[in-house]
Amino acid sequence: MRNGELVSLTPKEFEVLLMLVINAGKPVEKDNLLDKVWADTFVEEGTLTRNISWLRKKLGSDGEKIIETVPKFGYRFLPEVRLIQDGQTIVFEQNTFQKITIEETLDISEPPPLQLPGKSKPSLFWLALVFGVLAISIFGFWLFQRKISPQPIVLTSVVPFSGLAGRENMPAFSPDGKSIAFVWDGDGNNHDIYIKLVGAGEPLRLTNDPANDLFPAFSPDGKSIAFVRSSPSKSEVYLIPALGGAERKICSLESIWSGISFSPDGKTLAVIDADTTNKQWGIFWVNLENGNKKRLTSPPEFVSDINPHFSPDGKQIAFLRVFNQIYEVFTVPVGGGEPKQITNDKTAVSGLTWDEKGNNIIFASRRNGIQSNLWKVSADGGEPEMIVTGGKNIANPTISSDGKQIAFVEELSDTNIWLINPTSNQTAETKLITSSRADHSPSFSPDGKQIVFVSDRTGNFEIWIADEKGKNQRQLTNLSKSAGSPRFSPDGKFVVFDAQDGQKSSVFVISTEGGQARIVTDPNFRAVLPTWSADGRGIYFTSNKSGTYQLWKISVDGGEATQITKQGAFESFAAPNGKTIFHTKARGEAGIWKIGIDGADETQVSGLEDAGFWRYWSVTNDGIYYVSRTPNPPFKVKYYDFKTLQMQDLTSTSRIPIWVYSGFSVSPTDKKILFAQFDQNSASIMLAKLGE
Repeated sequence: MRNGELVSLTPKEFEVLLMLVINAGKPVEKDNLLDKVWADTFVEEGTLTRNISWLRKKLGSDGEKIIETVPKFGYRFLPEVRLIQDGQTIVFEQNTFQKITIEETLDISEPPPLQLPGKSKPSLFWLALVFGVLAISIFGFWLFQRKISPQPIVLTSVVPFSGLAGRENMPAFSPDGKSIAFVWDGDGNNHDIYIKLVGAGEPLRLTNDPANDLFPAFSPDGKSIAFVRSSPSKSEVYLIPALGGAERKICSLESIWSGISFSPDGKTLAVIDADTTNKQWGIFWVNLENGNKKRLTSPPEFVSDINPHFSPDGKQIAFLRVFNQIYEVFTVPVGGGEPKQITNDKTAVSGLTWDEKGNNIIFASRRNGIQSNLWKVSADGGEPEMIVTGGKNIANPTISSDGKQIAFVEELSDTNIWLINPTSNQTAETKLITSSRADHSPSFSPDGKQIVFVSDRTGNFEIWIADEKGKNQRQLTNLSKSAGSPRFSPDGKFVVFDAQDGQKSSVFVISTEGGQARIVTDPNFRAVLPTWSADGRGIYFTSNKSGTYQLWKISVDGGEATQITKQGAFESFAAPNGKTIFHTKARGEAGIWKIGIDGADETQVSGLEDAGFWRYWSVTNDGIYYVSRTPNPPFKVKYYDFKTLQMQDLTSTSRIPIWVYSGFSVSPTDKKILFAQFDQNSASIMLAKLGE
């Protein structure tokens, strides 16, 4: 309706307008609009531009004031939006200080109010007038006081830093802002540390080691660079002169994904590590002189802290706390204390940094939809502001010490599910399930005719089903939570999965025909990584219900859960004999254990010491299949035979596993393998001006 008259819109115009109205006051990215409105059709950006133009014309002379163009990003709906109480009607009003329009809506389905005895019409008139004036006064004051939605921060002069091919990542400004240390896989295999002047020159290679050298950080005097050397079995912190030279080892780490930050006085490093008393990754101090370490944060079990960053004044550390697929920004005083949660986005965050004054934290997040972008949030918390970069899938921001330049990474990655046939004469590898987003966590049905998997192609991690050829794909769940780890029931009629919502996670069961997902576990405790019992009557899962993460079992109908392990557990599969359960101990730790369904006789399976790293393993009726973790391709697929208790190399692949999520499943009928991998995995460092 406009001015009391109907406005006719085409279906696509309506969908575009609805997307903008739902996100009123917030910029909506062009790609997000195209993905949602034209989900099943390839169209060019011009199609969206034309629909916006037609909408503006139909909305009248103020059309451009209603739908604002955000340069190099998308569009924003400007007027205030309010929802009428019937839940069906949305009204937007454009108000000015010069003219206030008050609209009164009467519901004619209700009888008119009765006139009270002894009250004349004139007295009711004056009473109504008084209340009307009061209402107008309150409305005017509210209108004057209400906060205007902040404009997004738009970066200027965005240019590539080096233009190198492959993956360049993890930029770090030198203290004078004249050069950047970064990571680059220049030889196509492993990552090394390089340094390059801003705006000129060729990169200088600082390290050359078969392991991956990551997370470079300049010392406050600019003379040295600290970094982490990471391999499957260990990580180590090194120091190297900024212009190259001999390396000096500082310490060893138990973590494989650290991040590193210098204290402003240059005497201490903040790293991520674990210890014998607490295997959860937390922030540690490292004395630069002697390598001694001291723990600062102790996250709950099954939760990790990563990417520590000292504030400019050295009084706080900002970091990311990881709850499986969900990341949040936290801060903690350097003197210790309870960490403070800054964001509550319940999504993926890929890097953070402080601004030059230490008042705000800049972080890369998918909080506004499918693509990751930069956001700025006060160090005290609050509503983040968007920083428009003009790029896609932004990660790992860093800011020069004067606050005038920002560097960030523009990721171009795509994970898909492939089919590997190890029984053919020449191992065949076929792309099976693909999209422009992340597809992973595949699992075959018991008859091998269906595949359940996870995809975020609709903007949220949901459970999907396809046939064995990857065709007839359909979305099984539609949750506000982040779903993962799906497994078919033994009869193939149901799927069990977990769903994350911030720090909360529960196990759900849903029919393969669709419908409402049913929660199985106690929502007061985290429950993740479910799998079915051999008879399909129970569900095994990992939970912190006892205070530490252990393996539990619950009836498929719910009820009271029974604890199985006491020495820790991560991911599990029920043995086909129904008497034992195979499980790993922790993410990032190799080795497979077995335990009786009554919790007795837990032992490590001999010969599988290199199996189960992350989540590339699967149990079938005849044995255990897994990917052996190595630093670089080729990656070996191995098989452990239950009858002979012997190991054999089955095949190998040069395709890069994603490691973080489940990425491996074996068909029970023909032994074909589902393998989740990176098909596109490049990254470029971009430079831009900030605050001009």
